[in-house]
Amino acid sequence: MRGGSWSGWLAGLSVLGRVFGQDCEVHTLRNSVPTNRKVALQSYSYCGGTLDVTVYTANVNYNKIVELYYTNRQNESTPLAVVSLNYQSSIGTDGKWEYWGANTPVYTDGITELLNLTYQATDIGQTYHQILNIEVEPSGKPEPTLPKPPAPYARPQGFSNDITKFLAVDDGSEAEIAFTNMFANINPAIDGAAKGIVVAARSGPSYPQKIPDYEYNWVRDESLTMNVVETLYAAATNKKAKAQYEKILFQYATARATEQTDPNLQTGLGEPKFYLNNTIFTGPWGRPQNDGPATAATTLIDFANDYLAKGGSMQTVKQQIYDSTNNPARAPVQKDLLFVASNWTTPSFDLWEEESSDHFYTRMVQRRALVLGADFATKMGDSSTASTLSSAADALTATLSQFWDPNRRILLYEYGPVLKDKSSYLDTAVILGIIHGYAHDGVYGYTNGQVQATALRIATSFIDVYPIANDTSDSSGKVLGVPIGRYPEDVYNGTGTEIGGGNPWYLCTAAFAQYMYATADEYSTTRSISVTKVSKPFWDYFAPQAKLQAGKTYKSGNKQFLQAISGLTGWGEAFMRTVKHYTPSDGRLAEEIDRDSGAPQGAADLTWSYASVLTAAFARAALRGEDGYMSDLANLGIKANS
Repeated sequence: MRGGSWSGWLAGLSVLGRVFGQDCEVHTLRNSVPTNRKVALQSYSYCGGTLDVTVYTANVNYNKIVELYYTNRQNESTPLAVVSLNYQSSIGTDGKWEYWGANTPVYTDGITELLNLTYQATDIGQTYHQILNIEVEPSGKPEPTLPKPPAPYARPQGFSNDITKFLAVDDGSEAEIAFTNMFANINPAIDGAAKGIVVAARSGPSYPQKIPDYEYNWVRDESLTMNVVETLYAAATNKKAKAQYEKILFQYATARATEQTDPNLQTGLGEPKFYLNNTIFTGPWGRPQNDGPATAATTLIDFANDYLAKGGSMQTVKQQIYDSTNNPARAPVQKDLLFVASNWTTPSFDLWEEESSDHFYTRMVQRRALVLGADFATKMGDSSTASTLSSAADALTATLSQFWDPNRRILLYEYGPVLKDKSSYLDTAVILGIIHGYAHDGVYGYTNGQVQATALRIATSFIDVYPIANDTSDSSGKVLGVPIGRYPEDVYNGTGTEIGGGNPWYLCTAAFAQYMYATADEYSTTRSISVTKVSKPFWDYFAPQAKLQAGKTYKSGNKQFLQAISGLTGWGEAFMRTVKHYTPSDGRLAEEIDRDSGAPQGAADLTWSYASVLTAAFARAALRGEDGYMSDLANLGIKANS
């Protein structure tokens, strides 16, 4: 074992009330379903820092959001002082009532009073309440304190030849396989598929693997994939290859405009998913997802700027990319940007499509779109839109500090209730928010101490969750990084949900490799590392050999600076080696890695998995100073679906 992890400790804590049941005082308020309301508290206990609650919920529709609000130890009710309850079981045989509940640590905030229950029957647009105002006294063992992160299980340093070979621009390398398979999912060879769209995975009715059905065009996946295409477009020196990428990106602009103007949009531009013919999916889903318009706009702004830098026509950019007012059927960017400016304060579903709240990831990508969009609108001669975007960016930026939780010493993935006993408040979405949302202006970048503290907590949270994390080295003895999933409490197994069913994801593990490479690169560029009390645990884990001290600054050329960069680089290689270790011999990447066996699991040929390997490879090349790497890869050109 690699030693105890923070989330593993929390997982043990979550059953504290049961283990020490004889010390817990359980308060039962009623023993039968109510006759005068649709939701009612059945019982609760607050024992050893864990809140255990059971609720009667009327089964009036399928999709439900049931939440318990309370006050913390400071007698304050905040968006964090909310527990989102889960379905537990049906009551009786008629299906009219259900038990909902939660068993979750709340010791970090504490709890003094249960305020109310709220039950949203979302399918029928009804909300029910029960006012509680119940004062709570703790029982059982004393409330714990937040434990320190574990000691590092390895000290990898520097670049490794095996990863260089894995990501080389060579026939048969994983970089070449990821490149080919990503493009196979762009403009997929399926009857009726629109141009400029991306199929999320080769899993669904048209493919040998039918389940899960990912045969859709998700706005987020589409934009992030097209951002990789844009990077290749910017890097290509081969005219044929560059023309291929340019054609796809203009097709994408038109496809995005088509999505925006679909007559059946239910929640405006925040609609998350479309059929492959690019008509809207109208079935039940987590909507809106307001990160999509932001990432779509960012990708097309980057493309337009590179297109203009290469001598492209300003008129073409306005007509086919920017000016939605005069060209609504072709130019989506202005419309997406104004949507972001008008809707960034509105709660929406997260990138995992599970919880409606205010999400760090969404805010970060929205901020980047607004910052880049203000400059781009100015370039387009649209001062009014530029002013609107700039004002929204300033207002949004002022809210980001609320995501830092000094009690937990992490950036919260969302400023809202615990999702499905997600009591660690840890989510790889925070790191993806930095990767996709950092505007390179110093606001929550790779070297931010709060980001670093959060990265450490997230990475180590999976050590005791996945059995394959016990394998700390590959067959040649080289260090494997922690396999990274979405969040420690995840129950999605790739086709459904089950207790203990969550797995590592290729894209999440590659994201941590990219984060390490990019952090090292940013320090190498600024030529200085400043350590704070908040960031010191990050350095103690990922570069213990450097022995960095809080309150000190280390300059480029200093031995400790070099050791710190080497540690970040080594861990970047270790995380990428984990991707390599669990990649099958044919190089095809699924969505997940089975937590027990290490076999690919879930959706086949997930486009985002391929894109994440490529963006990590780009970050690695930048750190190594390999200016020709992306050009060499880009110049391969598209062998199919061109």
